[in-house]
Amino acid sequence: MEWTLGTFLLANFILIVSSILQMATGVSVGMIIVPFLAMISYTLIPVPIVFASLTLTIMMAYKGRKHIDFYAMPQIGFGMFLGILLALYFFKTIHFDYLGLIFGIFILLSVLISMKVKSFALNAKVNYTGGFLAGLMGTMAGVGGQILALLFQNHALESIKSSLAFLYTIFSLVMLSVFYIFGEFSQSQMVSGFYMMPGFIIGFFISPIFAKYFNPKYSKTVVLSMATFGALTLIIKTIL
Repeated sequence: MEWTLGTFLLANFILIVSSILQMATGVSVGMIIVPFLAMISYTLIPVPIVFASLTLTIMMAYKGRKHIDFYAMPQIGFGMFLGILLALYFFKTIHFDYLGLIFGIFILLSVLISMKVKSFALNAKVNYTGGFLAGLMGTMAGVGGQILALLFQNHALESIKSSLAFLYTIFSLVMLSVFYIFGEFSQSQMVSGFYMMPGFIIGFFISPIFAKYFNPKYSKTVVLSMATFGALTLIIKTIL
């Protein structure tokens, strides 16, 4: 896409707000980022936004490194790798005109999963399956974080934020490497990623100012409502 001052400011405003929400609540906000960025341009998803988000996840993982839970990560990571490979195949076969519809459906699916799945015990089957779905949905539509959040939902808030940040950093690096190997990570996508990094960085540093105003009881509802609105808007825009 061709960047203008307007698109630069709009994209980074979306990312600043989303970063504040994620830092303050621990709720994955890829569901919010994707539909609104897709309205600017489909080319911002998934590679540029995943590349840009490394700035946020690396800082979050480092800040909370003492709270990271490494126990289930090898199983989740292997499942994610398989999901990334399948998503790459889909990307090579899906017509560009249908991407908005696919993004919207995946976002609504992640909202539904988040609402319906309340609690479950982690085991090898859950870890592999959750990792696979996170890899597939994260690569296809940038919403894998919501699946990962479900896996760690019974952890303390600091553990959730730091563990998800570390895991999503690994996912991002693997995904970008796979896409580069198969010729799906271009210089223009990298440039778009650099243009969006300021939003994540600013959101990370100013989030403590706003964190005290967030009530955990309502934060998840707000995020899911915004994601649903964005997904439906994107679907309608694609169909019409």
